[in-house]
Amino acid sequence: VRDTAMILWKEALTQDPAGKRGLKYLTGRGFSEKALGDFDVGWAPGTPGWLENNLAKSGVDSDLAHRADLLRTGDRPGSFAYFRNRIIFPIKNISRQVVGFGGRVIDEGEPKYLNSADSSYFSKGKLLYGFDASRMPIAREKSAILVEGYLDLIALAQVGIHNVVATCGTAFTEDQARLVRRGAQKVQLVFDGDKAGLKAAVRSADVALRNGLEPRIVQLPKGEDPASLVIGSGVQAMQDALRASQGYVPFLKALADEKGGDREYSERALRQAMGTIAGIGDSLKQEYVLQEASDVFGLPADLLRENLGKLLAEKGRHQKAARNRAAASSATGSGSESGPGIGSDPGALPGSETGGPQPRGSGPRVRRRLGGVQVDQIEAQMLSHVLWDESGDAARAFLSGRDDLILVLDGAETLAGELGEWAAAVQNGPRVSPRDFVLDRWNTAGDNAYRAFVSQLLDREGHPDQTDFAQVIKDCLGRLKQGHRPRQG
Repeated sequence: VRDTAMILWKEALTQDPAGKRGLKYLTGRGFSEKALGDFDVGWAPGTPGWLENNLAKSGVDSDLAHRADLLRTGDRPGSFAYFRNRIIFPIKNISRQVVGFGGRVIDEGEPKYLNSADSSYFSKGKLLYGFDASRMPIAREKSAILVEGYLDLIALAQVGIHNVVATCGTAFTEDQARLVRRGAQKVQLVFDGDKAGLKAAVRSADVALRNGLEPRIVQLPKGEDPASLVIGSGVQAMQDALRASQGYVPFLKALADEKGGDREYSERALRQAMGTIAGIGDSLKQEYVLQEASDVFGLPADLLRENLGKLLAEKGRHQKAARNRAAASSATGSGSESGPGIGSDPGALPGSETGGPQPRGSGPRVRRRLGGVQVDQIEAQMLSHVLWDESGDAARAFLSGRDDLILVLDGAETLAGELGEWAAAVQNGPRVSPRDFVLDRWNTAGDNAYRAFVSQLLDREGHPDQTDFAQVIKDCLGRLKQGHRPRQG
């Protein structure tokens, strides 16, 4: 069904009147129709019923299209297309099967990018756009180029640079790093030439280095992105930028030097480098990167090695404390009342215990208990019902009845804020369900942890047809308030 939608949208780019406007936008930016066709770029018309009717003509029934998350239902009768009035980029797995889509507006609409929701077959953090086509060039070059945007990748491929992959609207993840490592040890990070792009490049280099890759950071001229540089200035400009790339540690030092090179900035940069070095699992690689840091920052290797030992000892203490908490929880039976879903997995959602915050990434988490109340499980049940209620009554019940209750699940407060935004938007605007509102703003709210949290809420077992969603919310709020967790300020 997703392959059929891809074909329909690809045809619409050249045949639909609005699609031709999208094509004009792309060709006006310097993209050739051949390059767009090579990556099956399309256009999703916004005409009501367009996708459903054309899928039906192609033999795809509405139920299958809903299960593929191409069609959705709202408060009004009938279905609507999830992607509307957007340029469409099919996202394929390594077997070249279409597993999801990215959509981009060509005007001032929000969000600028919209991706398929995470599901059992599509996970943005585990896929790389273009990897199905670039894995062989990556293996031949023994090096990959990582960019942030779909159009950045197409622009580079258009001028003959094919060992390129792009993240799918997320920060670079460990799973994506392992995917790159299948074909190459080296990765060049080519992000936008602004402050946000530099930060993203540094974060990605940290992930790459911790996961066995040799990252090099390419600094583009301010105001340029990979697509604008290669289309506006030619392939030679990109080749020059790639040759001028720097390793992670030298790049951190260069950033500190750009700010005047005083001790404060250099120390901050070195501490960041040491944090990354502490996360490298290969002891030999760890020692080599430490030696590099010693040379680049001009400090004795023994001093850095001593600092590294303290960092690793602290990390070990956090892990031991987490194991002890998990063991204590098991011994007291505090996790024995779990049922299916988020609340049943102590490690499913990061957060803190009653006694205070727990370090991220420090091992198994245990479910919180406040006054005999299973907080994690009830919060997950409540917020899942909020998202599954198309009428919005559950969301309104949550917002009006929450009072000063603080939420503890990682991502829950961000979701609560989004629900508040939804309430304000639908008051004077078009009706949209809380679920669709949250997913439409998927890439503009929160971080990866938030998106994982929402995905798990939506993946919980289905709710009975006759569920009184608003009453469920009221019951959950009442139980949570037994723990009396007032918000601060």
